[in-house]
Amino acid sequence: MGLSPNQIEFVLSLGDKALGSSFVKKLRFWREVLSKNSTDLQNIQEEKLKIMLSHASEKSPFYKTLDVNQDEDPYKWLKNFPILPKQTLKDKVDDFLTVSDKSGLTAITSSGSTGAPSKVYFNSEELSSNRALQIIWWEWAGYKFGNSVLQTGVNMKRSFEKKLKDSLLNTRYIDAVSHDEDQIKDELNLLLKEPKRHFVGYASSIFLFAKVANKYDIKGVRFDSIISIGEKLLPNFKTEIEKAFESQIFDTYGASEGFLIASQGREGKYHIMSPHLVLEILDDQGNEVKPGEMGRVVITGLDNFTLPLIRYEIGDLAIKAEEGCDDCELQLPVLGEIVGRITEFILTPAGKYITVQTVVRLMKRFKEVDQYKVIQISEGELLIELVSARAMDVEYFDRISLEYEKVLDEKLIINFKQVERISKAKTGKFQLIESRLN
Repeated sequence: MGLSPNQIEFVLSLGDKALGSSFVKKLRFWREVLSKNSTDLQNIQEEKLKIMLSHASEKSPFYKTLDVNQDEDPYKWLKNFPILPKQTLKDKVDDFLTVSDKSGLTAITSSGSTGAPSKVYFNSEELSSNRALQIIWWEWAGYKFGNSVLQTGVNMKRSFEKKLKDSLLNTRYIDAVSHDEDQIKDELNLLLKEPKRHFVGYASSIFLFAKVANKYDIKGVRFDSIISIGEKLLPNFKTEIEKAFESQIFDTYGASEGFLIASQGREGKYHIMSPHLVLEILDDQGNEVKPGEMGRVVITGLDNFTLPLIRYEIGDLAIKAEEGCDDCELQLPVLGEIVGRITEFILTPAGKYITVQTVVRLMKRFKEVDQYKVIQISEGELLIELVSARAMDVEYFDRISLEYEKVLDEKLIINFKQVERISKAKTGKFQLIESRLN
């Protein structure tokens, strides 16, 4: 018989003492904070923002140089800061640091999927806080310490500490990069014999598991919940996953610079981690968009005092919520919709941006296509890679081209390539749209 959740928490607290971390302390802190009502949560964010802006202005060489005008209202003060591009962080990362000695800090580098890879630093307490928030998201999906988990990821070189954590938390960790049908069938058959209560992984990894389960009619694999991390949960992914496993999927939204932005609760709304960050959704002129409108995602972190990031543009687009969630168990504000990365769009010669969702709806008309990827070579030229059990011919390709031209209302050069599988990025993530435009 395994350890109870309380016993596991106690063991983890002993590990914190041995490692000089504070995971359990932060986990209890965030549980208490996130149980508060909306007014208290707003007050917490306001106070933390005031502290962060003051700290950055006094301790960070980059922000000291800006000499931003202060204001008693921290939200007005925030608006006096310029938008921070990723390239600036990449070029001047050491200028953002509020400490002179980097020994003892943990550096995390982004994948670079939205442009320049960026590096950020955390001290032990800040890192523990982020890890605790990730577990909070799992708890929103019904997870408790000791529940069995199947997790996909890219870091297969598990350290002793991580192996110990996997064992203690009853987690089977498998590679997200190199799935093939035989491996997935083996895992699915193992799940029939040894079920797991939760499935955590990249949306594309979970989707591939669902595709194989549906293709080979492997039934009976169920989870208490499925948790999607690391990349956008596309509509066709969600449909395939729910069909295969008849389990609720909870999507999460974060950025590799250490921002845990939003996650779905049981009612399906994306709840913004407002005590952890300030989220702005801005138009091209830098103004907040209206409810229901799409804009650029700009984040101010409230917990990383080692490397403050104020009004940092992460390279995503999102839609501002038109209404809140009065009947939700969680009292956090909500996000309307995560549209995707700025690089995940087709730009037409007429200057129109075509979203991932449009491509998904268009390609659903071609049932023989199992997987696909749209690569933009130039403003007027696309390459579409296709995976299908049947051999594709010119006539079929012409039908797809015609549909694209109807939907986009423009003439494009579209080349096709039938492939055995769609390759993933080094991060293990799958890009439905890849832009090669400068």
